[in-house]
Amino acid sequence: MQVNKKSILALCIGIFGATSSFAQQKNVVSAINYLGYYNKDKDANDLIEAKKYIDLATLDAETGAKPKTWYNRAEIYMNLHNSKDAKLADLKNGALDEATKAYGQTIKLDEKNTFPQAKQGVKVCGIIASNAGIENFKAGKYADALNNFEKSIQINEEFQKQIDSNAVYNAALSAEKSQNYDKAVQYFQKAIDIKYGGNDEGPLLYSLLADAYLKKGDKQNYITTIQKGRKAYSNDKSLILSELNYFIEAGKYKEAITNLELAITKEPNNEIFPFNIGVIYDNMANPGEGKPVPAEKEFNEFVAKAEASYKKALEINPNYFDALYNLGALYFNKAVKQSEIVNNIKDNNKYKIESAKVDEIFKMSLPFLEKGEEIRTNDIITYKNLISTLQKLYLMTEQTEKSVACKTRLAGGPNGIQIGDEMPAVEEKLGKPSKVTNSIPKLYSTDVLDYPEYTLYMDGGLLTKWVKK
Repeated sequence: MQVNKKSILALCIGIFGATSSFAQQKNVVSAINYLGYYNKDKDANDLIEAKKYIDLATLDAETGAKPKTWYNRAEIYMNLHNSKDAKLADLKNGALDEATKAYGQTIKLDEKNTFPQAKQGVKVCGIIASNAGIENFKAGKYADALNNFEKSIQINEEFQKQIDSNAVYNAALSAEKSQNYDKAVQYFQKAIDIKYGGNDEGPLLYSLLADAYLKKGDKQNYITTIQKGRKAYSNDKSLILSELNYFIEAGKYKEAITNLELAITKEPNNEIFPFNIGVIYDNMANPGEGKPVPAEKEFNEFVAKAEASYKKALEINPNYFDALYNLGALYFNKAVKQSEIVNNIKDNNKYKIESAKVDEIFKMSLPFLEKGEEIRTNDIITYKNLISTLQKLYLMTEQTEKSVACKTRLAGGPNGIQIGDEMPAVEEKLGKPSKVTNSIPKLYSTDVLDYPEYTLYMDGGLLTKWVKK
């Protein structure tokens, strides 16, 4: 009897195909079994075996097309990511990414919804990525944090079909901190587009986006963003001030004043707006080194308008340090300017008369600077300038004792404490205070420290004043 060789060959091929398919199915079963062993005994070798078999199964065309394979791959890689076993350290890198992809592939292939847990698995991957971002941000690892938050964004958009708004905002902050300003622009803009935080956060987002443009040297988009923010949030102070700073820097004083006058009509009891009008006129009167100096008539007009604006701000808030300091400085600078003119007078009698007028202008600055010194500020450079100016004024007005006191403060206090010292430095020099109380709420905290011989004042965490008991 003759045997049909072609039939035998066909039969052999059929048997080989079935055997190959069975082997790949066996790989899936083996992976599942080893994962079960690992979950029971936490033996790292079992998880290594599970990974080996599931990797083989996912590479196969048949088993790699089944949701069961991908779901178990996701579970195995998630266990690798979560494991703290030193034996698995080399396998942890990229494990979360592989788990995410596997959950995603499960969802894609699972037409019968046999593995609904995959959707929760993807969600957990996004949460893990976001939490890692938060930890890296806290640790100052901003580039790593950005990478984590971007993973969370990608996971949610690709697999959850939703936007992780917190991750978008955090990615923007991380990008800005890591000086990746292109990414900062991308994510701050996205945060604006998705209306992150609603109206409460909207103005801040525009400010942050504008700052990111500025830091990357794009001044055009900086001002365009500020103007868009102003259009969306016309009453927001920070955006008004940002636009104001741009106008001042660009020398567009008229636009700046118009901007502030509009703000005053909407918020007449806000001292910031008249104060900043005063700042503009002050800058016009005293333009600084290298800029054209106004004629005497213009100078006096600008000073008068600055004076009126500062006084308006102080009518609204008598304890507004910035207005007190600037008004005192305005009078001081006016007196300096007038003294330069007086020094050129040849007639002795006229010189004495005009010189006395200059002295009166100097004296006009004293009450405002003295009140500013009493209120204090945590801007240490400005505060030191104020005390230095007071020292000169006291000397000029023959208040020698007060002048010496100012000079002494600038030099340092008991045991070498200095204006601007932080609490650790104060305690290192004087020891711990017997009592600490918080007083006069401001934009920053003010702490009063009690020592046996002195009372110390800390403004915004910085030493500003000490008084002997």
